[in-house]
Amino acid sequence: MALGSGEGMRRIVGVLQFEQLNATWPRAMMMHHVVKECKDMEHATLKRLTRLIDTAVQNWHLTFRLLNAPARAPFESPEEKINRIQEFWSEGLWRPTDRRLSEGVEDISERRPRYDLRMDVKNIKGRWATAKPVGTLPHQQHEKLKMLTQGGRPEDLAGDGRFPPEEIKDTNVTELLRPVRRGRKLYFDQCLERHVIPNPLMFMTGHSHELKSNGQIFTDAEMLAALALLREEFPVHELDLAENALLTDKSMVPLLEKLSNASVCAKLRHLSLAGCRQVGRGGSWASINLILSAKTLRSLNLSHIQFTSQSLPSLCKAIGEHENIRDVSLCGTGLGKNGLSGLCLSALFVNKRLEKLDLSWNRFNHEQFAQMGVLIDATDIEELAVDYCAAYVFGRDSPVAELLEGLAKDKSLRKLSLVANRVDFRSALVIEDALDMHPTLKDINMTDNPLGALGMRSLLRLLSRKENALKHFQSDGCYQGATGMLDAEAEGCSVYSFTNPGSRYVLDLSRPYHRSLLRILYKTAEATKMPLDKAFEIVEANPPYQHASKSSGLWQVPTSGRLVCNFSVEAQIQSSLSGVDDDDYLGFLDTHFELTRFKADRQKITALFAKWLELEGREEDQSIYLQALAKDFNMSLPYLGYLCRSSPSSVRRTMKTMFPSVPSDDQSRYLAMLCLPSLSDFYTCYPRMEALLTFNAQNATGHYSLDLGNSCEFAVAQRLILLDRWEAVCNKRRQRVDISATGNRSQLRNENHQGRPLLLRVRSVAEWSLPEYGIFELDYVSCYRPPARAKPLSDELWESLMVSMYNCKEFRPEDKLKALRSISHLIFITCMHMRQMVGYFKETSHREEAFVTFFPRVVDMHNSKQFTVRFDSQDELQRLRGRLGFVTSFPFLQPENTTFVLNLKYNDQRLCCSMLVDLALHEKFGNLRESHMVSEDGVADPMTMGVPRGWADFAKVPSTGTFSCKYVCAPEDRQVDFRKKLSQTYGFINTTFSESDIAWWTGLNEVGEDVLDLLEFFISRYNHVNEAFAHIDGGVRGADGGGSNTTSNGELTLREFEAGIRDIGCHKFKGPNEKERIAAVFRYLDPGGEGNVSLQEWQILDQLWKEFVQFLIYAFGDELEFAWEELDDDGSGELSEDEWFQAVKRIGYFGPARVVFALLDGSDDGNISWDEFRELEKYRRKKKTRF
Repeated sequence: MALGSGEGMRRIVGVLQFEQLNATWPRAMMMHHVVKECKDMEHATLKRLTRLIDTAVQNWHLTFRLLNAPARAPFESPEEKINRIQEFWSEGLWRPTDRRLSEGVEDISERRPRYDLRMDVKNIKGRWATAKPVGTLPHQQHEKLKMLTQGGRPEDLAGDGRFPPEEIKDTNVTELLRPVRRGRKLYFDQCLERHVIPNPLMFMTGHSHELKSNGQIFTDAEMLAALALLREEFPVHELDLAENALLTDKSMVPLLEKLSNASVCAKLRHLSLAGCRQVGRGGSWASINLILSAKTLRSLNLSHIQFTSQSLPSLCKAIGEHENIRDVSLCGTGLGKNGLSGLCLSALFVNKRLEKLDLSWNRFNHEQFAQMGVLIDATDIEELAVDYCAAYVFGRDSPVAELLEGLAKDKSLRKLSLVANRVDFRSALVIEDALDMHPTLKDINMTDNPLGALGMRSLLRLLSRKENALKHFQSDGCYQGATGMLDAEAEGCSVYSFTNPGSRYVLDLSRPYHRSLLRILYKTAEATKMPLDKAFEIVEANPPYQHASKSSGLWQVPTSGRLVCNFSVEAQIQSSLSGVDDDDYLGFLDTHFELTRFKADRQKITALFAKWLELEGREEDQSIYLQALAKDFNMSLPYLGYLCRSSPSSVRRTMKTMFPSVPSDDQSRYLAMLCLPSLSDFYTCYPRMEALLTFNAQNATGHYSLDLGNSCEFAVAQRLILLDRWEAVCNKRRQRVDISATGNRSQLRNENHQGRPLLLRVRSVAEWSLPEYGIFELDYVSCYRPPARAKPLSDELWESLMVSMYNCKEFRPEDKLKALRSISHLIFITCMHMRQMVGYFKETSHREEAFVTFFPRVVDMHNSKQFTVRFDSQDELQRLRGRLGFVTSFPFLQPENTTFVLNLKYNDQRLCCSMLVDLALHEKFGNLRESHMVSEDGVADPMTMGVPRGWADFAKVPSTGTFSCKYVCAPEDRQVDFRKKLSQTYGFINTTFSESDIAWWTGLNEVGEDVLDLLEFFISRYNHVNEAFAHIDGGVRGADGGGSNTTSNGELTLREFEAGIRDIGCHKFKGPNEKERIAAVFRYLDPGGEGNVSLQEWQILDQLWKEFVQFLIYAFGDELEFAWEELDDDGSGELSEDEWFQAVKRIGYFGPARVVFALLDGSDDGNISWDEFRELEKYRRKKKTRF
C-alpha cells in the first residue's frame, strides 16, 4: 500500500472488522501482541545477537589478516645498521694495510675515540672530528652521501684521499682501525676503476651471504664492480636482483657464469632476476646453466625475462628435473606464445616437488589451460597464480575455465590467483562446481574480473559451504559485469538459479560452463533424491545422450555434443509440501523458500560477513555483494541486522536489497524495519520495497509490471512463477482441464520481457531462467475459486466499505486499489457488489484492475452478467477476457447476447470456440449468429455453410485464424444442467446452486428505447415500480372489456401485460407494430423466458435507480438536496444533458449516466429540474431501527 493511503487502509480494515470479519479479529489482536513483544523484548534480543556477530566477524577478520600478512625481511636495528655502515666507510677504508682480523684479537675500537669526516655547512669543506653519538653520521646511507659524488667531494685535506690530516694523525688511533678485507678492497678498487660509488649493502660490507639489491637500479658498471666480492670461499646463499631494469647481458652473463661455479652456488637457495627486462639471449641461457648448477636452489623468479622459443623448453626441463626447487615464478617469460607451449608445460609440471608456481602475464589458450588442469592433478602445488593469462578467443568464454574445471580433482592447492582473467559469472559457476568439496583451498584472488552479481553469488555460495576449506576471496574491482548476462539468451547461455533451478537448458558440452552447469543439475537432483529420469526431460541430444555416471565423487559428463533438456525437481519438492493445503499459497511460498534457499553454514558465516566488512567504503562492490545475497540466500534477522549495523552509510541500500531474504511473516518484517535508523530512511526505502510489501500471495490475481533489477520486484516475479507451478501441480492432481493460453497449464498470461513476448523464446515460463534485468510484465490469474461454504459480505458492510473508500478523497485511486488488494483475500463478495464497485472508478484502467482483483472472490459467479453488462465497450470486455483468460471469464450460465472474438492460435480461445459449438448442439445450433472467420493471412470467410459441427470436438478446432460470433438463445431452449456442467468442468465453479438462484439479467446496452419509455411512464405516475406491477397484476380488465381482474398471483403473463398497459393508459407503443413492441419489452422483463414476469424480475426496472441513489448517498449523505446543490453548481434550477454529464463526472459517478438522465427527464424537454430529480426519494433505502 502506498504511503499516502495509510489512513484509508485503516478505515477500510476497520469497516471490515466491524461486522462479518470476526474471524480476522484474533489475527489483528495477535499482530498487536506481536508488535508489543517486538518492542518490549525481541528488538533488544536482535540487537544483542547483532553485536555478537559483529564481535565474531571483527575477530575473524583480524586473525585472517595476521595469518596472511606478507613475510617481513629480516630486521636490522638502526643501531646495527649505523655501526655496519660506519665500519664500511670509516674503519677499513683509510687503512693502507690489508690484514685479516685474526681470531682471538681483541677489537678495542670502541675504547678509543673514532674520527669521522664532517661537513661544514657554511663553507662546504670537510673536517675531521671526533665521532658523534650513534645515529648522527650524515653518510650512513648511500643516498645521502652527496659529499662523495662528483662535484660534491670535500677538499682532500690529507693530500692522499685516504688518511686524516697530519695534525690529527695518531698512531694509537690509526693502529686500532679495522683492516680492509681482501674482497672488499677489490670491490673498492673496481668501484674506483669504473667510477661508481660503493654500495653499503650487507653483502658488500661482508655481513651477509645474500646479495639483495631489489629495486636498487644497479647499472652494469656497478654490477661488474660487485663481481669482485664473489669468491669461492664466500658462497652466495641468495641472489635477488629484482627490478634492476638497467642490467643487461654485459654484466648479467659474467655474474651468472661466475655464480655457476660449483663452490659459489653450492649453497644458493634463492635466485630472483624478476624485472631485469634487458637481459637477452645470453643472460637467459646463463640463468638456465645456473639452475642446473645450483643443486640446492629452492626459489626461482625469472619473471619478465624474455626467453626465446629455443630456450624456454630447456628452462622448463631444467626446472622440472630439479630435485630441490619448490617455488617458481615465470611471469611474462613468453610461455604460450608458440607451438612448444604444451611441451614446456608438460616438462614444467613433471616436478612433483613444486609447491608454488606463478605463471602470470603469459598467454594461454583453451587447450593449454585444459592441459594445465590435467597436469596439476599429479602435483602437490599449494599456490598457483595465473594472473593476466587468459587469451581472448572471439565467441568463446574465458579459457581459464578449462583450468578451473580441472581443479575438481586437485587435493593440495591452498591458494589460487586469477587476477584479470575475464572471469565472469560463467567461469565463477565453474569455480563453484569444481571447488565445492575442495579440502585444502583457502584463498582465491579474483581481483579485476567482471564477476557482477551472478559471479559473486557463485563465490559467496562456495564460501558459505562447510564441505570446503575456503576462507576468503579477494574481489577488488569485480563489480563490473553486473550486466554480463544481458546477452546470455542471445548466446544460448542458460543461467542457474539455486532457489529455482527448474528451467529449460540448452547445453553445448564442449564448453566448461555448460558442463559445470550440467554437473550442478546432477548434484541438485542428487540432493533432492530425485531420480535422474524424472528430473531430466531430454528434448534433443546430438549424439544420443546417456546420463552421466559418478566416479570418485565427480559426475563424468561428456565433453562434446549438444543437449537440450528440461530440468525440474518440483515433484520432489512437492512431496515435502504434503502438509500444505492447495489454497495456502503463502504457506507454500514460505515452505518452498525454507527448503530451497541457500543457507550459509554457521561455521562459515563469519567468513561470509568478513567479506562484507572488507568491502566497507567501496559502494560498487558492496552493491554487488548485496545483490548476490538477496536472490538466493536465506538470511535471518540477526544477519540482516549485522549488515545494517556494520555499515551505517549503506543501511538504506542494504535494506532495499536484502528485504526479500527476510521471512515473510509480519513479525520478521516489522523487526527488519527496525534496522532502519529513522523514519526518513523508511520513507526513502519504501518505494523500492512497495511491490513486495503489498504483494498478496493469497490473491495474486492482477497485472504486474516488475523491474527485475530491483530486488523486491524480482522477488515478486520469483513468487509469481513459483505460485504458477504450484497451481499447475494442484490442477493436474485434481485432473482439471488445461485452460491456459498456450496449453502449458500456466496461470501467467501476456508475459513480456523487455517489451518482447516471452513465448517467442520459450514455450512456458517454467522453461525460462528469470533474468535480473529489464521489465517483466504479465497478468497472473489464479485458479482459486470460493468454496461452497464461503459467505460474502453483507450489503450493509459492503456499502460501508464503499463509503469509506469514497470519503478518502485525498488519496489517489491507485492507493485505494492497493488497499483493496491487500485485504481482498479476507473477503468474498457477490456479483452485485462487483457491479457497484466497477461503477466507482473513473478511469478504465482502475475499473479493470478492481474487477480483476476481486474476480476470484465472487461467490455467485452464475450471476456474473450482473457486472459484465456494466462494461459498455466491447473493447474493454475483450481486454478483460485477455487478462483473465477467455475460459475463466466465459459466461457459462448466461451467454445470451454475448459477442465472442476468438484467436484460435491460443488454447483457451479454442476451448471457448469448442464450448460454444457444443453448447449450440445441446440447445439449438442456430443460436450461433453472425459467424465470421478470418484466416491467418487475412482472408475473410463469411461461413455461409455455418459453423462446422465438428468443432464441438476440441481436437478438430483449427489452430489458426480468428473466429467471431454472437450467441443467442430463447428461454425455452436453455439447457441449464449442461451449462452447469461446462462451468464446473472448465470454469472450476462450484455448482451447488439451483436454477432458481440464477438472476437472469439483461444489460443496459441490450435495452431498447421502449423499455426506457415505459419506465419513464411508471415514474411519472407511481411512487415505485412495484405499484405499477400490482396495478397491472391485480387490476386489469378482462380481454372482453369486462370487469377487472382483482386477484393477484404475483406474476404477469404476456396477455396480462398487454392488457395492463392499455388499462393504465400508456399509449407510448401505439401504432401498427404495438404488439411487437410490447412483446419485446416483455421479453426484456422475462430474461428467464418462463413466459411470465415475477415481481423479482419486474424489479430490474428500478435497479438502475437504486444504484444511482446509493451512490448519491455515498457522496452526500441521506439528503438529496445536498446532492442537487452539488450537481446544480450554477444555481439555475435545471441541468441540461451536457451539464448533467459534467456534474456526475465531477462527483465521481461513472455509471450509465445517459440512461439515468433519460429516466429522470420525465417531461422530455432535455433538462432535469429539481422536481424531476427528487423522484429519486422513492428509491432511498429505509433506515433500520435498532432496539
